[in-house]
Amino acid sequence: MLFMNEFDIDSAIFGRSNDPVLAKAVRFLVAFKDQVNANSDGWAHWGPPVKAAAKLMTLIQNPPVTGATEKDLRSALAPIKAFYTRRGYAAGMQMPVVF
Repeated sequence: MLFMNEFDIDSAIFGRSNDPVLAKAVRFLVAFKDQVNANSDGWAHWGPPVKAAAKLMTLIQNPPVTGATEKDLRSALAPIKAFYTRRGYAAGMQMPVVF
């Protein structure tokens, strides 16, 4: 499974800020990671949100050659939305709004 540590996530915006879709993806991932840290033992220690973010991290680190699309971003966010429904809201988390 792909894993981006906190430094990787926080510094990803520098390489993706010129791409509108990937910049949104990184801002969302930063906000999601911050929510996980604020409501659990931390990003590195709570597996379900990291697993839910795997598609998003893959999109950020290995975008399609033709460029990331809004459809790619929506697809990558689907497991995170499912995580919120199953566990996130119960843990006191709020879905990040960064768009």
